[in-house]
Amino acid sequence: MDRTVCCECFHPFGRRSALVCADCGGVFHFPDERVGEPGRACGTHEIGYRHLLGRDVVPLCLRCDMAFRLRFGLPG
Repeated sequence: MDRTVCCECFHPFGRRSALVCADCGGVFHFPDERVGEPGRACGTHEIGYRHLLGRDVVPLCLRCDMAFRLRFGLPG
């Protein structure tokens, strides 16, 4: 897996923030809102699913997020 490009949009990271997906291990863009970083997030933070994911906050790329929601019947 190429870790120099986003696993969702396939654009290089440059100076943009990124996270590692807890499911597939792909790296995706995730702008830091604390510093007002511009850009679109190519993934999400899942919050509050400790009983399903084992942690309170879990980063997932968009594909793994959709698969997680389909698997457990959770709304988007």
